[in-house]
Amino acid sequence: MTAVIVGIGITSSCGESFEEINENISQKKSGISKIDYFDTSELTCNIAGNLTKGIWKEVLKISNENKLDWSSSLSIYTIRKLLKNYQIHKNKKIGLSLGTCNGGIHSLSEYFATSNDDFLDNYPPYIQSKDISKYFNFNGPKYSFNSACAASANAIAYGAEMINNGDADIVVTGGCDPMSEWVFAGFNSLRTFNNKNCMPYGEEYGLNLGEAATYFLIEDKKKAIEAGHKIYAEILGHGLSNDAHHPTAPDKDGFGIAYAIRMALRNSGLAPKDIIYVNSHGTGTKANDSAEYRGFKAVFKDNMPFISSMKGYVGHNLGAAASTELAISLIGMNCKKILYPNFNLTRYRNDCNDDHILKEPISLAKYEDINFINNNAAFGGQNVAVVFHVNLNGKYISSETDHRRQKPIYINNFGMASSKGYMTKNKIGVLENSRPLKSKYPELYKRRMNMLTQISIIAAKLAMQNQKKESGLVYGTPFGSMSSTLKYVTSIQKYGFKNASGAYFPDLVINSTAGHICQALSLRNYSSSISSGGDEDLRSLIIAHNAINRGYVSNMLVGAGQEETNLGNKILKRKVSDHATFLSISNKKSQDSIAAVENSGAIGCKNKDDLLIKLQILVEKAQVKNLELKIKIQNNSQIPNDELLNTIHNLDRVEINNKCFADGNFKAFIDHSDEKQLLLIGISQINDISFAKIKNY
Repeated sequence: MTAVIVGIGITSSCGESFEEINENISQKKSGISKIDYFDTSELTCNIAGNLTKGIWKEVLKISNENKLDWSSSLSIYTIRKLLKNYQIHKNKKIGLSLGTCNGGIHSLSEYFATSNDDFLDNYPPYIQSKDISKYFNFNGPKYSFNSACAASANAIAYGAEMINNGDADIVVTGGCDPMSEWVFAGFNSLRTFNNKNCMPYGEEYGLNLGEAATYFLIEDKKKAIEAGHKIYAEILGHGLSNDAHHPTAPDKDGFGIAYAIRMALRNSGLAPKDIIYVNSHGTGTKANDSAEYRGFKAVFKDNMPFISSMKGYVGHNLGAAASTELAISLIGMNCKKILYPNFNLTRYRNDCNDDHILKEPISLAKYEDINFINNNAAFGGQNVAVVFHVNLNGKYISSETDHRRQKPIYINNFGMASSKGYMTKNKIGVLENSRPLKSKYPELYKRRMNMLTQISIIAAKLAMQNQKKESGLVYGTPFGSMSSTLKYVTSIQKYGFKNASGAYFPDLVINSTAGHICQALSLRNYSSSISSGGDEDLRSLIIAHNAINRGYVSNMLVGAGQEETNLGNKILKRKVSDHATFLSISNKKSQDSIAAVENSGAIGCKNKDDLLIKLQILVEKAQVKNLELKIKIQNNSQIPNDELLNTIHNLDRVEINNKCFADGNFKAFIDHSDEKQLLLIGISQINDISFAKIKNY
């Protein structure tokens, strides 16, 4: 079974239609322009990939009419274009898989500017998936990836998995990030800007930021062919990795990039020689382009494919970078049968002197089929490579639909940590309250580490035990460390945007905690970070379960955590504590195994009534199959516990609570290890259901 792209919706500074984008690029026009909507006079750069005022007029109309964050509204504006010419049957299950780096940050900045708590309702990144699904009445599962500049690549990769697994009939997938003065000031603090149009792989170093939203419509290839849908590309496979090197800088040797590409090729059934082109991350910075090129050389050696980056046309679109640049490349391939070059590249920098890096367009006239890679890297060491196949004549061969059946995975250990203590299956201990990581593992502690990072590293290391360092990591957190965010904001409030803190800016990016964990524990395998609104633990487990079943990785650390701050409590409308819980899981049962995850999954809900019906069906089906099953429901929604329980006819062996957030389901597993069988159910703030059936040993 193969997922295919059957629709492209793009809103970028280089254009928002196929015709406009083709015309601008063919005339060597960039979308980089002067910023006139906030003051840049004291910053090192005053240009970016800005959307037009006409686009923003329409986006703000959506925002004002629906009381939504700008990121949600820009996504809706783009998806509305995507769906315009696509008739979706009302019975189709439509899922959503989106990526964002700083979606919702406009609402957070408005809160600080006005002290109006209403703005906080629109801040958490997972709220976007709720807003989009509600606007379009989507009824499938919703996933929000926060993997920084690789977020939309992560979303596309998992969107394809949703199709391949039969979790949805159609998936809308991509990413969005509007421009933010806070984020702009952060990059300024890192001194990464080019005050001219950026030129990836060229002699002048530095990046331009940009803003964009780009989404794709994907479905099963066989169904797309039967329906006569235009196919833009097949999604063959993907690879994820982590540099485990530095919060913002890539591994200079490109090890993590090469690792992700090799995994993607292996999972696509291709060899390096089969790849014609790499749509590279290519930011224009000194560190990124050199590291990425070295990663390519490590994989392709003397068989280098063509290489180009689209950032010279649109800027660095952060969470929307992967989806936007993929769309531009697909438009060139499908409409013009060409590979777009780097913008205005004339002279290569010394360590990227290779004529495979495109200065001019390359005609694809001699090709009928091409395989190419979309490659992205991010803060936190995240790398994502996705492999695509395009038939330039639009001829795709149908294949039988064969949904994959889940196989069990095995839990070998757990680790739980707070600011006060820790617990594993074998021991319990006390921690020093202000710097728990320094008291437990002083060799892993670093200055300015926030509490969320400290307790997450402790819990992950405890769970890891004797597990191999080749383990992957899937980590969930609602919005990362609010204490670090507050310190970054305070630096702006005290000293102005020109003196924004470069020390705290990297932790404004939500996947920074996952990056710190990978660096501390040398985790370089499959790596992802998500936000979901309270059921982050189960969502992480679902993603990890799929990765192990697909053979991407054999061993995983799966965890979730949150940090206690007054602002965080205000955002969540509940008091939470500093807490993180991790499970060590693998594809094989061993003498260390304490339980098996027999199946896991997510259920999308359109509204409260839909959720109540689907919850009732889930519970009653489970009870019919197994009367001894203990059912634990972690309720993070606004629906009262009593109302949820009223939908369930047989309350015997059913418990519900809403005391924990993010890792409450894992805590329930640990607390009920004496039960032979458990069904863990998490209900998120965005009214989705996650579940995992566990057999304890």
